[in-house]
Amino acid sequence: MDRPIIDFDQWTPAYRANWERLALEFAQREVPLAWTEAHDGFWVLGSAAAAGEVLSDWARFTSYNDLEGTGNGGRGETIPQMPYRLALGESDPPLHTERRRLEAPWFTPKSIRLAATNTQRFVDEAIDEVTAKGEVDLVNDIIIPTTARTTLSHIGFDGDWRHAAYGAHKAIFTVPDDPEYPRDALAEMRKGFLEKIKQRRAAPNGDLISSLAHGTVDGAPLGDDEAESMLNALVLGGFDTTAALTSRILIWLLENPEHQERYLNDAAFQKNAIEELLRYYPSATGVARTAVQDTELLGLPIAKGERVFAWFAAVNRDPALFPDGGRIDPERANAHQHFSFSGGCHRCLGAQIGKSEAGILTTSILRRLPELKIDQSATRMFPSFGAVMGFIDQPATFSPR
Repeated sequence: MDRPIIDFDQWTPAYRANWERLALEFAQREVPLAWTEAHDGFWVLGSAAAAGEVLSDWARFTSYNDLEGTGNGGRGETIPQMPYRLALGESDPPLHTERRRLEAPWFTPKSIRLAATNTQRFVDEAIDEVTAKGEVDLVNDIIIPTTARTTLSHIGFDGDWRHAAYGAHKAIFTVPDDPEYPRDALAEMRKGFLEKIKQRRAAPNGDLISSLAHGTVDGAPLGDDEAESMLNALVLGGFDTTAALTSRILIWLLENPEHQERYLNDAAFQKNAIEELLRYYPSATGVARTAVQDTELLGLPIAKGERVFAWFAAVNRDPALFPDGGRIDPERANAHQHFSFSGGCHRCLGAQIGKSEAGILTTSILRRLPELKIDQSATRMFPSFGAVMGFIDQPATFSPR
């Protein structure tokens, strides 16, 4: 059977400029599954049902990154393949279950409420710094400081948050071979994580870092590299995605002012609107799996070793699950069924914290910065949407106090 071909590369300027149209068109195909030759070739998937299957069936589709070539041949969860292994994200059950168990106690409803309290304090402090100025860079002055501080405080990191925040932020949108890539900042961040792990081994204090420092997997202590990798992933995935969502919500509310009052005063409406905007604007572009055996998907043969990329923007527009998916409907009844936080056992642990942060941030910014106007012409988004569809800066003006 001839495989359907698509010209698709999520790292290109063409994708960045046209992703909304491309995602909708692909989702509406009779069979939303096609092969691209980009990055050594992979399958692009836009079916919600099939994405749920791929992300849940780890026995057929692995997330493991077999860098040494001695395992199942998996090529990890990112395209292109990561040159180092992400300990939690690139492991399958039962190993993944054991590792995730060490982090789970910090994502209970009680922990989420504590994170919300911190988020409110951090955003208030950031806004206090700008209220008299009448102008602000929403991303760098308020959103990133708040999301970064919330994430770092939640895991128990009490070092200089700015090193981790801006190094990780810049790394998300800078190609690794670019002279501007923040190698030194990232190295300093990872060194700080390792130091904290060693400190907690000597003197645990009940935080998430202590859990990793003293955690065991199958009866063996978690190694330094595993623990640091898990902290690294929490930071790199913990605030730029939430920051991107927050910026998107603000733009949408300012472009659709008829929804602002209800968003600010109706908690149920706000909650659903955030889910719908997550569906329409997934911060992460997608996630990959590798077939560990010859198999079939949507009637097409998938060979052992071939990768399948669940393209979130397309999956979230699947007409079988989201009728009229190319339109934002803040009252869409099933908006929460989106795949923007991935799926299966790898669904993001911090999803509830991220949504809570976005709600607190947008509400606080709109209430405390009256007559807010975002300068769309000066707003800069990431030069590539290969990993995250985020913002470098977002200048705005408001009525100063």
